[in-house]
Amino acid sequence: MTRSLLIGLFLAAFPASAQTLDFDTARGAREVAMGGTFREMGTTANAVDGNPAAMGLFPAFQLDFAAGWDPRSHGWYAAGWARDSTNPDISAGYSLHYLSNETNGDAVGQWAHSLSLATRLGDRVAIGLGTRWLIQSQPHINAASLNAGLAIRAANTLTLGFAAYNLIDTHHPELSRAFEVGFSWLLGPVRLASEVRSDLGRGPVHPIVNAGTEFLLSRAFALRAGYEWQQATSNNFLSGGIGFLVDNAGFDFAYRHGFNQPSRLLVVSFRLQLQ
Repeated sequence: MTRSLLIGLFLAAFPASAQTLDFDTARGAREVAMGGTFREMGTTANAVDGNPAAMGLFPAFQLDFAAGWDPRSHGWYAAGWARDSTNPDISAGYSLHYLSNETNGDAVGQWAHSLSLATRLGDRVAIGLGTRWLIQSQPHINAASLNAGLAIRAANTLTLGFAAYNLIDTHHPELSRAFEVGFSWLLGPVRLASEVRSDLGRGPVHPIVNAGTEFLLSRAFALRAGYEWQQATSNNFLSGGIGFLVDNAGFDFAYRHGFNQPSRLLVVSFRLQLQ
């Protein structure tokens, strides 16, 4: 009797333990496939949500659109990004996300807006500022915070970045403070990237590590793989995906598999580079 009761309680609790989608997860398929790395690369419009300075080092006018769905948690998201860094004096970008998570049978909606600005200091250094505005249905949240970053092109193919996120304390864990260091390195047809984030000075350091690679098989086809480790929750995720490029348009597909949480994320995205 006791054994049957324990098994029943475990099965009842299992769906509730599913990993919910959050702002850091809701990325384009290219970024999800590369283990969540994008913040220091600055090569796609998703850079709006990362280190704001990284946009300034790569001139481009881009639009990204993505949709993701987790069949385990029944969560989904839709997002769009716009970025213009063709002006060497000022770069700007904006993103809009909508996330829906199912919690105890109720749908929890979340809107997230990001606006980032960057400027170059010479040919190899850029600085940037960004804001994030979060609106959530339950528990109710309506708060905004500030990001800042520095990006350095240490070599023609190597970019280093340092960023601080959510510097304004809103007392919401969804806008928790984090400091980050990362790099992006292009070696012929292979791109390697990694980022490490954590809060500092507020108790134990709980890093989140993102690492990914992209292999360009041709000018029109790419293979991607990545890994994410969250020390605080002992969660780790393995991801992979493919990308197709036709003229100035890209189509990307990604899958992320959670090992310590019943998370299975599928993402599709569409990219346009207009200049």
